[in-house]
Amino acid sequence: MTKQTPKQIATEILDAANRGGWSIEINSDGYDPILTIRKSFTPGDMDAFVEADGTYFDVISRLPRTTSGSDWGTDGSGIGGHVAVKSGSFVYNRSGGSRRVLKQLAKLVA
Repeated sequence: MTKQTPKQIATEILDAANRGGWSIEINSDGYDPILTIRKSFTPGDMDAFVEADGTYFDVISRLPRTTSGSDWGTDGSGIGGHVAVKSGSFVYNRSGGSRRVLKQLAKLVA
């Protein structure tokens, strides 16, 4: 199996996001850039929340980690899920991701 280039991985992340209706942001204000994915739906629409909660990982998990990091957001594992349903906005983040992949991804979403 051939190792994928950062651009190939970034393209896969963007393709998965587009298929699922996710928007992508790369926040690089601090030392560790953060990948943020976001999906909006009608506030209170539990079916839309469940769909988002079931598909976000397909996007976020494609970013390989090269340093220690965290995943967090408004998934159904805690109070964030309640916030997402009420607001109609599902947001999920990953830190510790490959800077090279994030740099390529930033170029693709610009």
